[in-house]
Amino acid sequence: MMKAAVIRQALPADWFALGELQARSYHDAYRRLLPNDFLNKVTAESRQAGCRERLRDLREYTAMLLIDDRAAGYISLRFPAEAQGGEGKITALYLLREYWGHGLGKRLMACGLDRLRERGCAEAGLWVLEKNAGARRFYERLGFRPDGQERVVMRGDAFVQLRYEREIEA
Repeated sequence: MMKAAVIRQALPADWFALGELQARSYHDAYRRLLPNDFLNKVTAESRQAGCRERLRDLREYTAMLLIDDRAAGYISLRFPAEAQGGEGKITALYLLREYWGHGLGKRLMACGLDRLRERGCAEAGLWVLEKNAGARRFYERLGFRPDGQERVVMRGDAFVQLRYEREIEA
């Protein structure tokens, strides 16, 4: 039974737990979508150093979902250089598999959109793997739509990502 779910800003001291969460949730999200050789290189240790730096960057914001005081999901944002009316970026939204389907991803997204709105953002954008149909449906249910932009990323092999965006209501 799931107890209290709390979303709070990740602090610089959370770098260790966030790195572990990033690695586990990344594996959960991409287990059947990305090559195993690539996924095997995504470890807590490989993520923790980056977390330590990003949690000190004032242009970025990360919120962690804690369940029973354990990290279960997170959302990361990048704020635009311009103060008002710019587009905020959702750079990551991940949840451990055991918490999928409970509305927690939707709560994380709402938290992220609230932070972007507070920073004066009029739109939010994100990138999603073209072949990640589940994530695409999730974002579409939350009002995101593909804007026609694509890019190729290397994740062991070349993969296409689609750019999604949505307006942020005032």
